[in-house]
Amino acid sequence: MTPMDTPDAGADLDRSSRLRRDQVDGDAVAAAASRRFQPWLLGLLGVLMVVFSAPPLVNVVRGWPNKDYGLWYQVGAALRQGYDIYPDPTSGRLFPFMYPPSAAALLGYVSFVGESGTIALLTLAHSIAWLGAIVLSVRLATGGKASGRNPLLYVVPSLCIVALIHNSYMLGQPNMALLTLLLAAFYCLQKGRDGWAGALVATSAAIKAFPILALGYFIYRRKWRASAATVAALAAWLLIVPLPFRTPAQAVRDVKVWTGGMLFTYNSQGIAQRPFRSYSYKNQSIMALAHRFLRDVPADGEAVLSRRTNNFRKERAQMGLHADGSIDLTTILTAPARPANLDKLFEGSADDLKKAWRVNVASLDFRTVTLVTLSAMLGLSLLVVVAMPPARRRTARTDALEFALITLLIVMFSPLSFNYAFVWLIYPITVALNEVLEHPAPAGRRRTLQRAWLATILLIPALAIPMPLYAQAWGNLFVPALLLVLSLGWTLLRVSRDEIDQHGETSLQRHAKPHAAGAGASALSSQAG
Repeated sequence: MTPMDTPDAGADLDRSSRLRRDQVDGDAVAAAASRRFQPWLLGLLGVLMVVFSAPPLVNVVRGWPNKDYGLWYQVGAALRQGYDIYPDPTSGRLFPFMYPPSAAALLGYVSFVGESGTIALLTLAHSIAWLGAIVLSVRLATGGKASGRNPLLYVVPSLCIVALIHNSYMLGQPNMALLTLLLAAFYCLQKGRDGWAGALVATSAAIKAFPILALGYFIYRRKWRASAATVAALAAWLLIVPLPFRTPAQAVRDVKVWTGGMLFTYNSQGIAQRPFRSYSYKNQSIMALAHRFLRDVPADGEAVLSRRTNNFRKERAQMGLHADGSIDLTTILTAPARPANLDKLFEGSADDLKKAWRVNVASLDFRTVTLVTLSAMLGLSLLVVVAMPPARRRTARTDALEFALITLLIVMFSPLSFNYAFVWLIYPITVALNEVLEHPAPAGRRRTLQRAWLATILLIPALAIPMPLYAQAWGNLFVPALLLVLSLGWTLLRVSRDEIDQHGETSLQRHAKPHAAGAGASALSSQAG
């Protein structure tokens, strides 16, 4: 009697086929449930989009201060009128607009529709980007179509950071759009459209510089077409797109001044064009946290200076800064290089800064903290590199984990990662949640610990509710990002080493081969009989 003829073998085959059928039935049930909830989910998303978009639109209609929206329109209008958006370094003035010249050019085009039209288009872009981020996150995380998935994948990631999404609407920040562009680039990489992937990353970097860090990932993965496309497309964004408003010489000048003021300005007082604010509790980048914890710097130096300057309303008005928080960009750009009475605004500020609240646990010097920061960044990068599988062993699952790690590193390594930047957590949270739902740990204590660990990570941002200032100063958004790097990195390492052989097959695929071979042999025997 052959092994295939034994009663136990028949029972095993029947049991294995039943398990596979149950899995298919379970997937069908999940897909049906998802389709049933889909209209409700879309309706809820639509309601939130309308609610979040309403305040900026109401503000512009009533002429109220409108956060950064007003600045975006003024930048576009000023560029069309021929103003230099970036003050000359010799003027001693900070940049009122910190984004790249390509972003200013985009606002120049958009501003043709007027202030109300500009703000309406920007809020619409926020909503489209949010929907795109959800769809692409689910698609990349699951390795298949975005529809028909567990409803939790659509809801939980956005719910965990809904306050940050609301902030991005209120402030007019484009970080959700940047995430959507990056996820679209990852999707293009999977489809072999490397040129499009590079163009999408370049577009993201043209709006706000920090996504250019993805170029390092392209180079490491030897995606040369994507790398070349990134460089070429970004050059076009910076030097060609502004030409309707700037001469070639002015376009080059803008790039030089912006690069010097933003990319190459880093000292003991701050990063780029925001001294003191860049080391404040609002910035949760790895650089800001290192300086806040390891140097004797105020956790909210910007507030100290703001309280002092508020006593000089006349001087502030001369500088284009209004009492209601709004600004007059034209006044800022045409004001004297250095008002004669500017110094008295900051007399005695050093003593006030020394009295400001702090969270540091050490008092190292600037150079030492910089070295510690670079070492930490290098360590995290090496951790991700070690976890990443060789190109020939990549699967949809490893890609999802790998892309999530790259997304986290980019937002953590950006020198300026204010709270709204962490809307980028949508995708890593989706990947982590999908791992818990689709690849759970063995039943029992390990599965409970897996779920509890993820729940703990997702609840850390909520610490800002009882203690908003200190929670942010301690990194209530950076810490979850770091824990996700460690968790997803470990998962990727385990999956790439334990579940994928040298031919790129998972353990489940290898296990299925003997059954398939046995079934084929049985079929041939039946035909022969």
